Amino acid sequence: MNVKSWIFEIMKMKKLLFTMAFAGMLLFEATAQQTVVKIDTTTETRISKLEKQVSLSKPGISRLVIVGLTTFGYESDRTTTNTAGVNQTVKTSAMGNADNYEFSPMFLFRQGKKVLLEFEPSFNNDGLSVNWANISYFALPNMIVRGGYFTLPFGMYNKKLAAGWINKMATDPIGLPTGSDYGVGASGGLHLGSMKWNYDVSVTNGLALMANGQLQSINLNSASRSKAFTGRLGILPFSNNSLEMGVSGMTGNVANGNTQFQNAQSYLYAFDFNYVKNFNPIQLNFKSQYNVTDISSQNYVNPVDTTKQYTFSNHTTSGYAQLAIRPIGLQNKILKNVEFAFRCANFITPDRSSFGGKTTQIDYGVNYWINWRTVVRVTYEMMDFKNSINADIGNNTLTETKKNALHIQFSIQL
Repeated sequence: MNVKSWIFEIMKMKKLLFTMAFAGMLLFEATAQQTVVKIDTTTETRISKLEKQVSLSKPGISRLVIVGLTTFGYESDRTTTNTAGVNQTVKTSAMGNADNYEFSPMFLFRQGKKVLLEFEPSFNNDGLSVNWANISYFALPNMIVRGGYFTLPFGMYNKKLAAGWINKMATDPIGLPTGSDYGVGASGGLHLGSMKWNYDVSVTNGLALMANGQLQSINLNSASRSKAFTGRLGILPFSNNSLEMGVSGMTGNVANGNTQFQNAQSYLYAFDFNYVKNFNPIQLNFKSQYNVTDISSQNYVNPVDTTKQYTFSNHTTSGYAQLAIRPIGLQNKILKNVEFAFRCANFITPDRSSFGGKTTQIDYGVNYWINWRTVVRVTYEMMDFKNSINADIGNNTLTETKKNALHIQFSIQL
């Protein structure tokens, strides 16, 4: 082959290689375009939510969320007092709420992944108060440590069920002991096989014994060195969490610097039960709590003759049981949101004391749920109180007070 022919063949090969390379580029581009997957709206939304969650979990990032609740309504009642056979009847009505109007915004401030600040002021009963104000530290996956002003872990009602949009009735059950206090505490939970259990413990300023034998909360600035220890242990025996049972205890010295009661000790116990289960077409909701308060034996000044003293067994009990039924399985959009509720409660204070007696409370309720956190409720309540007689302190007149009240209430969780 001469040089001219050899050059001609090389030119043909270069042209072929160029053509093959160009065709390969076109094929690669077409294939790449065919493998592009378009993300639908649902997937984009889920990715956006995940991105927000990731941003919240970044150390040092701060977030503020404002939630809360409000209740508003109307109350009309009739109270009849029978003293030594003489009846006196008083009728009243009021706008606001069954007990009082409440507007409670709650501020949640999160710093990074470990620290959470909670603050809930409340406007109620014509005044401004604070429900709780505390800081929580997420120390472990199953432990939260907190300090500040918080609801005591005694029973279930005060901490988990008292909010207006959760409660099935317009009013609270009578005789519930304790509330909120200053202190430190820890809470969490663990799996126990297919079951679960939770704990909540605290050390707080505690309670003080009054001159007549009743207990009251200790003011922050006058708290004694003796503190109160409170704890609740709950167990959820079923894997679907439909049932929770709890036991609580609280104890501490209640003298609060009063030398008259320097050895006074309080012992409080509570047992609670919470069961929520769907039995098509209805939802069954049953709750109850039983409370016991005992104060060690003390001598009290006789209010009739202050030169003398008297004593009594300072033993108080209270409890309630509540049943609610809602036909959530019905097809009718109105009927499925109607809930029927019934509650009975009692409160028995010590005999031979200045505040001794027995109170019973019966409530019937019809609730309409606009959505899961907004409810309009109508509650009819009957209260009956009978005092106990103690002639030693001048209390020798039997008194009975009956109160019937109609409550109409609107409640929403914001």
